[in-house]
Amino acid sequence: MATLTELTVARADISEIAAHIHDRDLAPGEVLLAVERFALTANNVTYAAHGVDFAYWQFWPAPEGRGIVPVWGFARAVESHAEDIGVGERFYGYWPMASHAVLLPGPVSRRGFDDMASHRQGLAAVYNRYVPASAEWGAETIQCLFRPLYATSFVLDAMLSASPADVLLLTSASSKTALGLAQAARGRQRIVGLTSAANRAFCVATGYYDDVLDYDSIDEVAGMAVSLVDFSGNGAVRHAVHSHLGERLIESHVVGDTHWQSEKGQPLPGVRPQPFFAPTIIADRVKEWGAQGYDARLLGAWQRFAATLSWLHVEEMRGPAAAARAWKSMAAGRIDPAMGLVISI
Repeated sequence: MATLTELTVARADISEIAAHIHDRDLAPGEVLLAVERFALTANNVTYAAHGVDFAYWQFWPAPEGRGIVPVWGFARAVESHAEDIGVGERFYGYWPMASHAVLLPGPVSRRGFDDMASHRQGLAAVYNRYVPASAEWGAETIQCLFRPLYATSFVLDAMLSASPADVLLLTSASSKTALGLAQAARGRQRIVGLTSAANRAFCVATGYYDDVLDYDSIDEVAGMAVSLVDFSGNGAVRHAVHSHLGERLIESHVVGDTHWQSEKGQPLPGVRPQPFFAPTIIADRVKEWGAQGYDARLLGAWQRFAATLSWLHVEEMRGPAAAARAWKSMAAGRIDPAMGLVISI
């Protein structure tokens, strides 16, 4: 029997977090993995804000009215009832914000395995895949922080490479997914970031943007054909961009929801915003390029991006109390963009 410490949040108020400790017996074929480290980023706030409509709450069952926020990181098998996975093997993937996770591995290959637990069937395949830990991707703290986000940046860049827009306008320009896209796309289109006044200097210092404006300067956005990539989910910002740019705004993509408390539902002028769901686009690229082709392209782009991260400061924290404090700050939007939080429960 294993004792699991899981951090659950209230679905009605994701800033409310508490530890839930319970015992779990392993069934035949299951593996118990100790979650060694994971990142907390604005991306995890998006998971919680869209826990229902994008089914993120379904990955890790929780008590009624609560949810376990999915996180990305590394875990080690500590007990195995699966024939092809031994104790001590380590994997990168999608874990609960918890001390341990229980998986039911399907067929195991050199590319890893899929979790075949019944409650995860029918969910996005990219979240059910676990791959062997690999130094090929560099430092594990950097992988925790950026690897899942950069996959979104990568497929966004692939999609937008065919856009007729001459300007990409990125909101929440200090967010990690926006930074990855800005670095990948720069030189092909003009990259303009929108951010808070407090984060403007940081965004400029990364060198990824051709121009960085604060949210009060939307009227300074130039360009005859602009594609908006909205990582903030802030309805007021999106409305202001649509209103100001008018017919110059030829595309509007909604990617993230870091400002989960913002007012939404305002009618928007101009082009209709298109929701971007990374797993669907990733599946399309894998179909187009093949699994090995996708992996090779992603790894190459990742290595080029990782070489530019001299601005990043990683802070590692340990224990459920520290994790809860970090989550409360993240959910409240108190995020230092130059800081990367890596947690061990």
